[in-house]
Amino acid sequence: MAAIVVVIAFAGALVWLVWRSPHRSDLSTFGAFAVAVIVPAASLVVYLTKVRQAGDTGRGRPLDELADSLAVAVTEQWTRAALERRLLQPEPIPVQWERSSRPLAGPVSAAVESRQFPPLPGLLSAVPALLRGGPLRDLHAVYGSLGSGRLVIIGEPGSGKTGAAVLLVLAGLEYRQQVPSQDRPPVPVPVMFTWHGWDPNTQRVGDWLAAQLQETYPLFGGKGGKAEAAGLVKAGRIAVILDGLDEIAEELRPVALRALSQQAALRVVVLARSFEMAAAAQQGFLEGAAVLELQAVDAATAADYLTRVQLDPPPRGWSELTGRLRREPGSPIAKALSNPLTLTLVRDTYRSGDDVRELLDFCDAVGDVSGEDIQDHLLDRVLPVAYTLPLGAARPRYELEEARRALGYIAAGMSREGTRDLAWWRTPAWAPAAPRVITTGVVFGLVFALARPVYGLVGGPVFAYLYILGDRGKSPVQRAPLRWRHLLSRNSLMPALLYALVGGALCGLFGLAARVGAGRTAALAAGVGIGVGLAGALAAGLTRSATDDASPLTPRASWRRDKAFGLAVGLIVGLGLSLGIGLGIGFILALGLGTHMAGHLTAIVSGLVWVLLYGLVFGLLFPRTWTVSLTFAQLAMRWHTPARLLRFLDDARQRDVLRTVGPVYQFRHARLQDRLAGQAAPNEPQA
Repeated sequence: MAAIVVVIAFAGALVWLVWRSPHRSDLSTFGAFAVAVIVPAASLVVYLTKVRQAGDTGRGRPLDELADSLAVAVTEQWTRAALERRLLQPEPIPVQWERSSRPLAGPVSAAVESRQFPPLPGLLSAVPALLRGGPLRDLHAVYGSLGSGRLVIIGEPGSGKTGAAVLLVLAGLEYRQQVPSQDRPPVPVPVMFTWHGWDPNTQRVGDWLAAQLQETYPLFGGKGGKAEAAGLVKAGRIAVILDGLDEIAEELRPVALRALSQQAALRVVVLARSFEMAAAAQQGFLEGAAVLELQAVDAATAADYLTRVQLDPPPRGWSELTGRLRREPGSPIAKALSNPLTLTLVRDTYRSGDDVRELLDFCDAVGDVSGEDIQDHLLDRVLPVAYTLPLGAARPRYELEEARRALGYIAAGMSREGTRDLAWWRTPAWAPAAPRVITTGVVFGLVFALARPVYGLVGGPVFAYLYILGDRGKSPVQRAPLRWRHLLSRNSLMPALLYALVGGALCGLFGLAARVGAGRTAALAAGVGIGVGLAGALAAGLTRSATDDASPLTPRASWRRDKAFGLAVGLIVGLGLSLGIGLGIGFILALGLGTHMAGHLTAIVSGLVWVLLYGLVFGLLFPRTWTVSLTFAQLAMRWHTPARLLRFLDDARQRDVLRTVGPVYQFRHARLQDRLAGQAAPNEPQA
């Protein structure tokens, strides 16, 4: 209704001013202009009336459709993650769990006798016997049958908590897919996030989860995406698995657990180290939760696993290793390999031939070797193995020492932030902002100075100030993939025409109010207003368009979409302004208000080209990718890291040093991050 009133008011005001104009010689000219405005105005009124009568509530896509699309995205994300972590091939390390006897939650009866959540279709209600213990494949039955819907999984560092969570997510998705479609709505989509960035004192659980969904999945890109994500959370269409309690401040952990206890819409699984959970539970625990503890891998099981991932018959060194594990289950190496982290390090850093003898020699050479010494020795092998040339392979893009230095500084920066997530848009916090502000001002000043030096003197400081206002270290707004056909649809074009009409009418009214050259001023201002209105509406349409894209977002895809969005907005703004100025000049020439301007056609065309260029430069410099690119250059000068840092990070991912979780990178092992951070140069520059 408001849009209809605006259209009628502006069109009526324009016609009234034309009629009251004292410049009778201009009356026919502006009458023609007014008619050209009123005709689309009437069309827009009819269209908006039909939309309103049709009851277009704008409530978004149905929850069933959103949940199914999210399930596809989550399946692709965590299947890829499971393959990267080698959780599917070879088969997972056979870790066992038992119900914990530690005082971390209430009585088991509070978990199994609750009626908050009915068991998932096809499952029976949980009984205490179900929680005694079992393999990882039984976790889904526990998760899906607990009446409280709350599960806590604890373990020592490297005990396989994250791997267990990934397998639980995939089991939940596979189960949901097998449920008949008519019974699927009450089966939630399991999603997994880390705790990093959540302050439960200032942000409610549902709001934070909705923001995490929008940041991770393109499905929720654009205007209204967060509202759709919040709708899924509120309706209990997701189940949330939270990993890494240590990623938030110690004083916030009990607050966060109490906040999770106070919500009743979602099934919740919390993974944490035993020590952190025990400390937090003294002040606040997850009410109604069943607590399961991952167990160490016994020596015989470790030997069987290593045998399955080697040649048959295995090389002599491998036979000696597995034989020692079976004969000496209490030896230091057997104790070290009771940890899934150490087992995977042995599997991945001794890849061929008889090279595992090096590990046996290390254990025999060190007098009083401990499990931690063995683990550190294996961690120190990760980079040499990843960046050493295999026989016949092409020369690696990055040398070992370069990679070691860069990854050490990166690990130290992440550790200072207290996070396991390496988000490219957070790296500006690692370097001072002043050089980026100065660089932005200089670049814009030079571009503007190409047209006229005085423009550079003004434009440089202005855009440097605008950069300061926009450089707040926030994550990039989730973008749907750019599809230009969305801008040519009725849903985008009709609002664009409305804004163009309003902008043109408003600017035309200001032009009529001018005392000098009222006709020319009004015509030019109206044209510019139309161009600005079109550009603004179409640029806003890029953020409004919903998408059914079910592909999870990777760091490089997030980077490319942010850059593409900026260029698209810059192109639209440049074209819109050029079109507006061109329309204004066309009005003046066509209506005979400035025939002498025809002699300056070259200057006019040149001006339009400059406007388009400015729009493109604006679009290039103001996405988050511009800020981060400058940061990468700063880090390259201070830390001697690769200038194209994102390419380096993706190369490290391909070498199994890093892994991707949604739009962020993580070190393959959390202990590897800690080890590299501790080995970083002692005179490391501080941000």
